[in-house]
Amino acid sequence: MYHHRQRGNDVQLKQRAETNLALGSDVTLTVVSTAEEQQVTELFQSLWRDIYVFERRFSRFLPMSELSVFNRSAGMQMAVTPEFRNMLLAAKQLGEQTEGLFSPFILPALQKAGYTRSFVEHYKNDRHDDYSDRQVARVRDLKINQITAAIPPNSALDFGGCGKGYLADQLARAMPDWVQGFWISLGGDIVAAGHDVAGQPFKVDIQSAANLAKLSPWSVKGSRRQFAVATSGTGVRHGIKKGSKWHHIIDPRTLKPSETDVQLATVYAPVALQVDVLASCAVLLGSEKAVPYLRQHGVKAALLQCVDADGQRFETRFGPAIQASHQLEAKAHA
Repeated sequence: MYHHRQRGNDVQLKQRAETNLALGSDVTLTVVSTAEEQQVTELFQSLWRDIYVFERRFSRFLPMSELSVFNRSAGMQMAVTPEFRNMLLAAKQLGEQTEGLFSPFILPALQKAGYTRSFVEHYKNDRHDDYSDRQVARVRDLKINQITAAIPPNSALDFGGCGKGYLADQLARAMPDWVQGFWISLGGDIVAAGHDVAGQPFKVDIQSAANLAKLSPWSVKGSRRQFAVATSGTGVRHGIKKGSKWHHIIDPRTLKPSETDVQLATVYAPVALQVDVLASCAVLLGSEKAVPYLRQHGVKAALLQCVDADGQRFETRFGPAIQASHQLEAKAHA
């Protein structure tokens, strides 16, 4: 999809957006530039290639991915590629920084709760590895060397949203200097910089926790400098197992789906890897503890959509980037 805007000296600013299925959800790439169409096409081809290669290498739903092979080799020192090692280091660091609220070892508890298969229709019946009888290891038990890594023999890894955040940051770094604005949304994990075709910073409209198909009255006002937005909640990945409802936000402290008053947490910060994890931490902590925790971890703005014990909805927000939403030309969904 192309949008055009005429600039001085007959230079035409163009905005191109493409959406495809990847990483288990819709992925949207948007680029604003004055470059020739062929140059932009080649950039999009490169970005899509990076996304699909990443998925093939690190999805837990693909039996021959590097992650899946690593999990099947739990207990052994395994040779790892440089990018896999970087992701392991990032996951371990985030686990330590969040004092275990984020755990890359949560997969057994996640599968035990009910999240065993992809939510993508075409992949639901694919073969998958079942680690629901394994244990949730401690973050410090992830051993990373220069060319090898190992996890305890009765454990399994899943990068989850941490992986999407890592990829979003990598794609942002790959943007060439001739790009004047870009918008990357990996299933709602967003990283953006620059401006849209109208010369305005990008804005992110936030979903309504009451109805995910609709928008809340709030949006995130971005800046021309790179920023990231992530939304995490209990109503995105969920189901029923043996008559009990489950969702995918597993509390590492209880190893069960989180019992929280936060239905949807939207977090704004400079780095995608950070915001995805912190949005989930906000859900786990609940509305009372989440705000000081997010501030302590450098979050610039956040919106928490909550429901109290009586079923009454309320919101908690902070930071000037969270603003009342307006129908503007530059909008997208978180």
